[in-house]
Amino acid sequence: MKASPRQQLLLLDLQDLDTGIARLRRRRQTLPERAELDALASEIAEARERFMEAQRDLDTQRAEIERIEADVRLVRQRRERDEQLIAVSTSSKEAQALQQELDTLARRLSDLEDRELEVMEIQETAQAAFDEAERVLSGVDGRRAAIQAKIDDAEAAIDRDLAAQTEERAGLAAEVQRDLLDLYEELRGRIGIGAARLRGNVSEASNMSLAPAELGDILAAAPDELVFCPGTGAILVRAAE
Repeated sequence: MKASPRQQLLLLDLQDLDTGIARLRRRRQTLPERAELDALASEIAEARERFMEAQRDLDTQRAEIERIEADVRLVRQRRERDEQLIAVSTSSKEAQALQQELDTLARRLSDLEDRELEVMEIQETAQAAFDEAERVLSGVDGRRAAIQAKIDDAEAAIDRDLAAQTEERAGLAAEVQRDLLDLYEELRGRIGIGAARLRGNVSEASNMSLAPAELGDILAAAPDELVFCPGTGAILVRAAE
């Protein structure tokens, strides 16, 4: 295949852009903050598990207090009813039965109030554990959010550079003759590099010196004749230093 020296030089500019675009994409995928976020994942999971456990425990104690308070209300209502009945009762037998029930209700109420105090103490401990778990989770989430914000900012900056270089590449590619561009793209897709400069006797595609015979054949080729790196197969552009 033949291509003018100018067309071949365009390939070097195209390769520089492709290398830059690939570098930006790698940088986007390997931002150091991503490793920080990954390292924080287990800490976040542990903090959330502790928070949920503390919340379940606190909810259990609150539900127990609500149950006790409901029982207390029922006992007090029953006691008020019995007190009203005994006040108007004209039967000593009925009054005696009501008094026995009032005594039972008093013991029941005392037991419930004692139990309520015990559960309130347990709830106080559960509340403290919940508050601490919430504080820890909030701190970890705050660190995660800060790291994610750094990632978002870095990605946005890289995306802007990618968009600019991609646009520049599209304009440059439009200047390259079709068959030459197709060959360049095929080589780049297969070996990772489409074109490189011959600097002295060194191929920048392989970063190795060419053998005298290889260099002689390349330099003897016509300027518009495509030559290739013996080590990689990339298009080798003979550009003036």
